[in-house]
Amino acid sequence: MESVPGDRRHATARVALIPPAGAFLAAAIAVAGVARGWNAATFGGAAGVREALMVPATAAGLLLAAGALLLVQQSRAPAARQLGRILAGLTTLIGLLASGLYIVGWGGIADVAAGSSRWAQRPGPTTALGFMFVGTSLLAASSRRNDFQRLAGACAAATLVIALTGLVGHAYGASVLYGLNRWGGTAISTVIALSALAVGVLFTHPRQGVAAVATSDGAGGHLMRRLMPAALVAPLLLGWLALTAQERGLFDVAFGAALLVVSLIVLLAALIVRQATVLHAIDAERERLLARERQASEQVSRILESITDAFFAVDREWRFTYVNREAERLLQRPRDELLGRLLWDEFAAAIGTAFEREYVRAMAEQKTARFEEYFAPLDAWFEVRAFPNVEGLSVYFTNVTARRVAEERLRESEERYRLLADMIPQHIWTTNPDGYHTYFSRRWYEFTGSTPGETQGDGWLDLLHPDDRERTIAEWEKSLRTGERYSVEYRFRNTAGEYRWFWGQALPQRNEDGEIVRWFGTLTDISERRRLGEERERLLHAEREARAEADRRREELERVTESRTRLMRGFSHDLKNPLGAADGHAQLLEDGIIGDLSERQRDSVGRIRRSIHTSLRLINDLLELARAEAGQIETECVATDVTQAAREVADDFRAQAAAAGLAISVNGPESLQAETDPTRLRQILANLVSNAVKYAPNGEATLTADMKRNGDSNRPGSWVVVSVSDNGPGIPEDKRDMIFHEFTRLDPEAQAGAGVGLAISRRIAQLMGGDLTVESEVGRGSTFTLWLPPA
Repeated sequence: MESVPGDRRHATARVALIPPAGAFLAAAIAVAGVARGWNAATFGGAAGVREALMVPATAAGLLLAAGALLLVQQSRAPAARQLGRILAGLTTLIGLLASGLYIVGWGGIADVAAGSSRWAQRPGPTTALGFMFVGTSLLAASSRRNDFQRLAGACAAATLVIALTGLVGHAYGASVLYGLNRWGGTAISTVIALSALAVGVLFTHPRQGVAAVATSDGAGGHLMRRLMPAALVAPLLLGWLALTAQERGLFDVAFGAALLVVSLIVLLAALIVRQATVLHAIDAERERLLARERQASEQVSRILESITDAFFAVDREWRFTYVNREAERLLQRPRDELLGRLLWDEFAAAIGTAFEREYVRAMAEQKTARFEEYFAPLDAWFEVRAFPNVEGLSVYFTNVTARRVAEERLRESEERYRLLADMIPQHIWTTNPDGYHTYFSRRWYEFTGSTPGETQGDGWLDLLHPDDRERTIAEWEKSLRTGERYSVEYRFRNTAGEYRWFWGQALPQRNEDGEIVRWFGTLTDISERRRLGEERERLLHAEREARAEADRRREELERVTESRTRLMRGFSHDLKNPLGAADGHAQLLEDGIIGDLSERQRDSVGRIRRSIHTSLRLINDLLELARAEAGQIETECVATDVTQAAREVADDFRAQAAAAGLAISVNGPESLQAETDPTRLRQILANLVSNAVKYAPNGEATLTADMKRNGDSNRPGSWVVVSVSDNGPGIPEDKRDMIFHEFTRLDPEAQAGAGVGLAISRRIAQLMGGDLTVESEVGRGSTFTLWLPPA
């Protein structure tokens, strides 16, 4: 599970309260024991002394140990620690003296019973042994060394074993466990005090030993915090309950022992199952986190493999942990031969060079190292950046041999360099490592009109535009401080007093130890580039305004189109009704319903009806055009046989074409499929054939269906085309685009049509994903081509 640093700090703070709590508890028990012992000895004689088992020496040892625990845990002052050691030593001394007296066989409670003074009492053997261990543990705990810390933990654990043995003896009524013999025993208050002191020592340093485990967020801390209370309390509680039940005669000793063992087994099994469940959840979470870590590691590896810099990483033992592909190439070693190996073993030639010095310094000081160095075995110069981290060192490097060779050939002839500097269009300048300008090329003096002595040092700042001064100084000081590339745009004053924009750049030159020996810089006149950039921004702004104006006009056109569409709908509705009524009355006249008509009258009525029908067709065409302009024409494109559609349209017009003396033919494959609306396809073809009948009488018209694999320059890819060709008068070149505009007719005097058929046909073709085009030659006829996407 993921750790929460705030919770860990709170747990550590709570654990830090354990040592003082243990010390105060032990001290309180000692004071109470002394008071009780004094009263018992004063008013109860020898019997009272026997009853009050905490003798003054025991209380004194507990108080000394409590004081030592407080000083060792709370204070960092040397004097306080020294005092704590003295108190811990006295505690150990009491234990040693008491144990020594028992070893030589001096005195005991029997002597007191015979009439000796109560001050002749001393701690029991178990208590003396506890003082020896707790005093030693406190002495060891006062040191920060790991081996002394381990000794402190071992002695505290031994004290805890002695104390818990006595505590279990009292709980189970087994006097042998708390040392009851002819010398006396250890009172329950004493074993509690020793337990408190031992626990306090174990938690003296919250980030080490048992305390570190208890406060950790791992499985160990989890188990310890949950199992330890049960391990300490459950046996005592269950034993006391079993002993009480036996004393009351509820069951015998054998049954009580069996019941106690079974209870402990059940409790232990329950705790094991519970903790196994928790650990299983922890393992599952750990696997999830490991999977995420692997995914992140793979992503980092992909990034490191894709960068142009060579990269390798070593751990704190200088063993290779990662080598990317570019590093393999530059080092001329496969990564399999390097991973897990020592850097200094594999590249021993780097020892004693800047590579070793800078890497070791970066690792020791935890500071980034940047340097250039020559590596003889590879005969190459490398620019290196080394970044320390908690796991080791990450190193990025590139081969800069070409640049170094160029620079060195330039460290060969200063005069050649100056000649070159005066020839190039940029202004060249150099400075000392501290930024003091020592050289400007001839072009600088020609531009500024200054003399060599005027702009050396900081004199060049006088020619800088006032608005650029603060920014320029800040960037230059940053580069001088960090050694990073210097790059800034600023303005300098020329001999005419005008300011021009320049791009200033500078790079440091370093010696073999990586120290900067000088800076080389250039000034490039970018005034024209800046002007072009500003002009570009102006043009972009104008373009954005033009686009906005176009959008506004488009929206206005859409509103006008919609308005015209609504007007056309209303007009056609209002106009078609009276025309329909007039046609009905004319039909009545023509049919003789209201009386017989003469031939001249019948001819006049026929002309009236034809004019009405022409007007209705015109109205329908205008409505169709309005719908096309508003994008309201609905099409349903499906796979359609265009060859069959061409044949059907040709058959529909054969009678009309024959009357006009026009021959119609159809060419094409047996079947050719296109993705189109069959109804709209026939509408367009009918319009084209109708125009051929009108404008090419006594001629011929051909409908041709074909597949074009490459289309034309405007329509790449595959297309299904249906063309209608005639040998009529043709269309002049300057009018070929006009014929697709609404209300446009080549012959304004012609009475047939309103000039909207082709406009409607092209819009419908475009709605279906195609187009309608024309090719024509005056006197030789025209060919209209309908382009459709294939099925």
